[in-house]
Amino acid sequence: MFFALKTVSSQQISGQITDTIGHPLPFATIKFGNSKQGMVADLDGKFELRKKVDFIEVSYLNFQSRQVRFTTNTNFYNVSLMPLAADLNVVVVKSNSNKLKRILNNVVANKNQHNPDKYDWYQCRIYYKMIANLTPDSVYLKDTSRDARMFNKLMDEQHLMVTETMSRRTWKRPASLQEEVIASRMSGFKKSIVSGLVTDVLPFHAYGEFINFNGKDYNSPISNGLFNRFQFQLMDEFMQDNDTIWIINFKPRQNPTDLAGSLFIHSNGFAIAQLIAHTTDSILRRDIGIEQQYKNVRGKWFPEQLNYNLKWEMNPRAAIYMKGTSRIDSVVWQQDPTFKFDLQHTTKILPHADEAKDTIWNNKRPLSLDKKEARTYTFMDSLAKANGFDRLVGYAEKLVDGKFPFNKYLDLNVDRLLSYNRYEKLRLGWGMQTNEKVFGNLSVGGWAGYGTGDKQWKYGAFAECYLDTYKEFAVKASYYNDIKDPGRMQINIDLDRNYLRVWLMTRVDKIEGYSLSVRKKFGYFSTELTGSIEKISPQYDYAFNAAGKTDSVFKVREVALGVRYAFGERSAPLFGRYFNTKSNYPILYLRFTAGSIEQLDTKYATAIAAIKWEKNINRFGKQRFLLIGGKTFSNQPLPVSKLFAGNGFVADKNAYYFFGGMQTIKPYEFYTDRFVNFYWMHDFPFRFYTLKVTPRGISSAPSLSVGYNLLWGNLAKQEVHQKVIFQVPDKPYHETGLLMNSLLKFNFMNMGYGALNIGYFYHWAPTFDVLKNGRIVFGFSMEL
Repeated sequence: MFFALKTVSSQQISGQITDTIGHPLPFATIKFGNSKQGMVADLDGKFELRKKVDFIEVSYLNFQSRQVRFTTNTNFYNVSLMPLAADLNVVVVKSNSNKLKRILNNVVANKNQHNPDKYDWYQCRIYYKMIANLTPDSVYLKDTSRDARMFNKLMDEQHLMVTETMSRRTWKRPASLQEEVIASRMSGFKKSIVSGLVTDVLPFHAYGEFINFNGKDYNSPISNGLFNRFQFQLMDEFMQDNDTIWIINFKPRQNPTDLAGSLFIHSNGFAIAQLIAHTTDSILRRDIGIEQQYKNVRGKWFPEQLNYNLKWEMNPRAAIYMKGTSRIDSVVWQQDPTFKFDLQHTTKILPHADEAKDTIWNNKRPLSLDKKEARTYTFMDSLAKANGFDRLVGYAEKLVDGKFPFNKYLDLNVDRLLSYNRYEKLRLGWGMQTNEKVFGNLSVGGWAGYGTGDKQWKYGAFAECYLDTYKEFAVKASYYNDIKDPGRMQINIDLDRNYLRVWLMTRVDKIEGYSLSVRKKFGYFSTELTGSIEKISPQYDYAFNAAGKTDSVFKVREVALGVRYAFGERSAPLFGRYFNTKSNYPILYLRFTAGSIEQLDTKYATAIAAIKWEKNINRFGKQRFLLIGGKTFSNQPLPVSKLFAGNGFVADKNAYYFFGGMQTIKPYEFYTDRFVNFYWMHDFPFRFYTLKVTPRGISSAPSLSVGYNLLWGNLAKQEVHQKVIFQVPDKPYHETGLLMNSLLKFNFMNMGYGALNIGYFYHWAPTFDVLKNGRIVFGFSMEL
């Protein structure tokens, strides 16, 4: 593109650069005449020229150049650019590789100086707006039917959805973050559904080793080892006042789904002034992109505007377009000593945020709504009022909590309807509880289930009182007559909610009991105190013989305290509940139990501790480890139901992979009263190849993982446990394995991938035997 302007010194010229259909071209390069001076347009393709020049040149990647002269009567120019023809080449500034490496190495060396996460403190104001549109294909656009014409006219006049959020963001090193939502608005709804998730969708900056958006880590083009992952080209350079701007394109060397785009590097501090990056998934027909603009604020290059773009072809007939933009201002570095962080609520929606009046929005918006955006609010709000859209939000809030409204006063417990395990086979059931319209914050309910395999009913009742808005402080009393596999460790729901272990359950205890529990969050701590009285009846052939007395049914009283600590953990509200999103630090778990077994005259205490950490390490891959240790203190041996069972995932001849399980032992093969269990898995960042197998979205993109698991433990007086056979891992039990991930990938409703993973794990026994000591491992994973 070539766009020329002739000015006089007193005239100010502004304009916007777009493509031929009116879409802005962000960060178009503008050069002043024949000089080496220039500037860069903003994210909306807009610019203002305040100096006298004879003409300017504006260039944009993959678009043709133009030269246009202007008259003194025109101050604003809207210039549309033609795409380059396929046979035209992009001009690249000739430079040796040493110059390019010098520039990029300086950027990497200086990135901590500009990384907001490295600042001791900052506070800023953020305005966020997201627009969504549904665009039909060309056939539907030409459809002359009445419904098609009405829909096309509607989409021409308004958007499918508009949502806005105004918030204050506060950061304190090393990990304290607070996003306070001051005002939020969403077309068609009284309450904004997405206001709490803004900071988790849009990456705030590109100075980390990874850029995370949509919950996935992408390598940053300025991360350490960048030359191994990206190819770079110096496309252009020019002077802006006394500084140099370098425009550098980058694209992935191997993985086609990695980021590609352009870096605009400013010589003042070797900082990112602008960034364009996107990734394309041809199978899901999805293109995701970000555009970031930074501003020098008192020597620190801080984010000024952040764009997020999504084009998603849900099916061949229609595509969804989403564009989110954040504008950042009022940046301060001076710490406010009176500010208090709410550690358990990273994103906090202030009271009455959804009730902000138009006068408040009009005063605080950086730019006024255009006609199409304003009409979207008017039309969707009236449509929602007529059709009761807010009821959908109520349904979503219930579903997030595992419920569905059954009638005006009762909620159905969805998770009670259907389940499967190898003992009960198919389990059919129901569960009901009162909602907030009956007793307010108190809910009373009951449940029942029937196993088609064991032909037995299970049932229970409970009452739960919620003492805060987000149900993080609750008291629950329960009666239950259910089953549980013996020796299952109960540490925390993060580690206990293992659906594979439930599916593999073949040995059970019948548990009839009462419990009273209190759970509460305190900052980064989550705690739960539980007291219970239970009657445990093994449903397998078992006898406990101690001190000349044989027992097979046990009455147990227990008090247990569970603690979870996740330093720096982020959280966000969604549908009335807070959800943990991520933590860059290890998560700690502790559980202390004190109990007694009535007929054995036995008192005991157990202590279990665990540490879990997941980290994506640049140039190395994703690390996961879980270390668990436990010990029982008692004056006499304990029955097998109160021991620690080895967490084995072998069923028949094969194993099923789920991180946190042993791949070469069966579920009830080992028991201990003290143990150490360690799990480690490393996912390599490279893929062997990418192959599209069928037109319907089956592909193969295998990557390699290596794993190591250890189990060691002891058991006093194993002979008291009769009629059951198990082992004690008093010699360390080692297993290592390889896992080929995504050997087959399946397009799941065009929303993500289901992947089949296959591997092999081997137990290192004294005698080497590949067939006897090893197991073929199958796994399944989902990626959205």
